[in-house]
Amino acid sequence: MWSISANKYQTPVLRRLAVLAVAGLGLSVTPAAVANDSDHHALPRCETLQVPVSLAQVPGATLYGELCTPAERRPIAVQLLVHGATYNRYYSDWPYRPDFYSYVRQMVRAGYATLNLERLGYGQSTHPPSTVNTIENGTEALRQVVDKLRAGEIGGQAFSRVIWVGHSLGTVYAWLEASVSTNVDAFVLTGLLHAVKPSWLTLAFQSAYSAVADPKFATSGLDAGYLTFMPGTRAPLFYWTPTADPNVIALDERLKDTVSGTEFGAAVPLFDSPPPATAPSRAIRVRTLVVVGEHDRVFCDEDGLICNQRNVTNAEAPYYSPEARLRVLVVRNTGHDLQLHETAPATGEAILDWLSGEQGEDD
Repeated sequence: MWSISANKYQTPVLRRLAVLAVAGLGLSVTPAAVANDSDHHALPRCETLQVPVSLAQVPGATLYGELCTPAERRPIAVQLLVHGATYNRYYSDWPYRPDFYSYVRQMVRAGYATLNLERLGYGQSTHPPSTVNTIENGTEALRQVVDKLRAGEIGGQAFSRVIWVGHSLGTVYAWLEASVSTNVDAFVLTGLLHAVKPSWLTLAFQSAYSAVADPKFATSGLDAGYLTFMPGTRAPLFYWTPTADPNVIALDERLKDTVSGTEFGAAVPLFDSPPPATAPSRAIRVRTLVVVGEHDRVFCDEDGLICNQRNVTNAEAPYYSPEARLRVLVVRNTGHDLQLHETAPATGEAILDWLSGEQGEDD
């Protein structure tokens, strides 16, 4: 029902009205400028955590997370932020121009808590042998994190509502979470559809190599089964460059992470045109928003889908149950990394608008 395109809105009120127009009138908007560090917004209260998880194959495992809460109010709910392959916590809390790009800051200012987590094998979380960094272990670790959020075992506050916000491979884990548990209240699934382009897969496999061959990870101690992408390949893999700041892409190259070949190899069949009836996403039984960039190179354009509202909705609907009440947001002039394009603030406002409606309907 929504799409976002190019424009500038200088105040939070105008940005909010613009997004309400998207939902209510079907108009297209895209703020390309938002608050900066001079706007005197209160920063969120954040604490760093190592969350223990119990995995038979990975004794003593912990997941690193940053729990941020509003400074002056009780959170509406907690959003669990789950990044994609070769990314980490920085994707949702970008250190360059954070008042523009940080999803964490935007959501906390709107009244949500966020747990910005690094998955098993990423960032400051435990790195098991790559062959043990499986989607099964990753799913179980995340399931435990959600249960701990509900039980008050993370940050000392029990959250009655948990919203999963996944990006790319983090969306795959949302599907898998729903297949093993009903502990999530709503899903925001970004950067992932169910039909990957053959040309992108070819580029990805050509661009991937053992992380220890990369200067960034040469002394990391990782085994050869951990992969990353060669320098200079992130732009063609993940960006629509007309709306991507070259400084962001350059920083992405410096902040890039790894992915277990075992993990990624098992995930590809789950989003590479699986039979809809057997897709794990069918397990979702709560409200779901799918968000994708109009020019996501993984799925859209050329030998892929023409990513507009109708096409994406029609393509994805068979992969979700009626209980998911699937809604789709196509962000115009944007690539795979939605949070790292100039359209990011407007995308966040549209997500907030959907969350506001989702909360009201649920009540």
